[in-house]
Amino acid sequence: MGFSLGGGVGLRTAIQHPELVERLVHVSTVFKRSGWYPEMTAGMDAMGPQTADFLKQSPMFAAYQQVAPRVEDWPVLVSQLSEALKVDYDWSAEIPRLRMPVMLVIGDADGLPPSHAVEFFELLGGGKRDAGWDGSGMTPHRLAVLPGATHYDINVQPAVSAAVIPFLDAA
Repeated sequence: MGFSLGGGVGLRTAIQHPELVERLVHVSTVFKRSGWYPEMTAGMDAMGPQTADFLKQSPMFAAYQQVAPRVEDWPVLVSQLSEALKVDYDWSAEIPRLRMPVMLVIGDADGLPPSHAVEFFELLGGGKRDAGWDGSGMTPHRLAVLPGATHYDINVQPAVSAAVIPFLDAA
């Protein structure tokens, strides 16, 4: 299970090492850089070493302080992150080859449009037909759009656990 960029790590792991991934959950994750709203991409493009001090006001820095062995290396992380965020990618050709069940979770006010999550779901084979009264037409993949959730608070929404736990517990 990965959130945002962590979801990208999970996705690359599933693509490159599918034998290591039994089930995959993406929360607020895109499969191509252009999947983000333009203002999200603009924010990523504006990041750099000069934003390290500003980002100390963010929840990301608060979390970093709790786990970092050297908090003073924050600017190094921001520099590395800002470089990674500028890399263009599109993994759409690889998505249909995923064989493990995948769950996509986004907020209806997330940093990516619901249409991107639907496109992701469709690349997995989901959303192509009615499941039928007995569910026989259903894929093993799931899509959840959480009401009132943004990219900045979805990771603390109880609705994420309520949606994801049954998926992870499924046989």
